[in-house]
Amino acid sequence: MNRLLLGREHQHEELRECITMSLYINLSLLAVLLVIPVNQGQTRIQMIVFIIMTALALLVAHQIAFRLSSRFMNEGVVHREVPRLLLAQALGAATAAGLAVIPILLFGREGIWLSESLLLAFVCAIGFIASRSGGATRLRAAGYVGFLIVVVTSLIVFKHYAGA
Repeated sequence: MNRLLLGREHQHEELRECITMSLYINLSLLAVLLVIPVNQGQTRIQMIVFIIMTALALLVAHQIAFRLSSRFMNEGVVHREVPRLLLAQALGAATAAGLAVIPILLFGREGIWLSESLLLAFVCAIGFIASRSGGATRLRAAGYVGFLIVVVTSLIVFKHYAGA
């Protein structure tokens, strides 16, 4: 019985790390896509490589910080669950990168707005679920999601009209 509960605790921790990293990479890529100008000369491959390299750099930086903080908190010892947690983080990062890359792969430069929309939709879905699990009413959770949508959509519109 203890082993079963311990296994669930590890699964819970791995899922949390996967979702956390996915949200972190989603939000980071969304921020990057919102501020970088879309150069008419960029090829589809250049945009995809840029997004993947950004996600990879963020993942590596986070994993270095995670390993260092784990060693710091555990007196220099790396616990056996750390590799599983790092793998869960990599899965979360890959999910986020996939959401950003697939529309560009399919539609080229015109797919950036869809990439931004998918990244935002993922964050909104997790935000809604998190709000509801925290006891918020559907209306309050929807209000939180609506606020996220208004802020990000405003940035997308501003970027569009600024010619970036």
